[in-house]
Amino acid sequence: MGMKNQKAQSAMEYLMTYGWAILIIAIVLAALFSLGIFSSSSFTGTTCIATSGFICASPVWTGGILHVTLGQSTGTSWTGVTFFVVPSGGATPTSTTQVATALAANAYITGTSPTIPTGGSMSSGQTGAYTFTLSDNATDFPTTVGSSASGTMWVEYTTPSASGLLSQVATMTLKES
Repeated sequence: MGMKNQKAQSAMEYLMTYGWAILIIAIVLAALFSLGIFSSSSFTGTTCIATSGFICASPVWTGGILHVTLGQSTGTSWTGVTFFVVPSGGATPTSTTQVATALAANAYITGTSPTIPTGGSMSSGQTGAYTFTLSDNATDFPTTVGSSASGTMWVEYTTPSASGLLSQVATMTLKES
């Protein structure tokens, strides 16, 4: 019977040792989780995912300013080009009248570009470096370092065959740096 008691004692010591180790690991993981280490926003930086026919690259959001390269590859030249950002939860524009009204009311935040001015032209395959001020509405685009926001990039443009066209360019996830 003495041998059986030793095996039981050895098994209990084994379980206790690993039990304490598992408990400590669980406490550390709970602490890291409560600090937000495992939240998806801590792993995601600023991204811009373009829809088919559009280019959205190299986004950087700092100090409330978004710098991004935008372009189109639709096979048609555009005139009267205006890119703009709609924060998540904002109304999707369905007509140029809504866009003009929203721009006047600062509901949408417009961009300016050193290479292609707002209202300028853009050939198929052309890209331009754009700068957007996204700090006008602090609730949609907070400017503190590490804060996150999201939205969609839109463009209003005219082609030789139609005017007042609207297209969604990209979906963005922004992290202030």
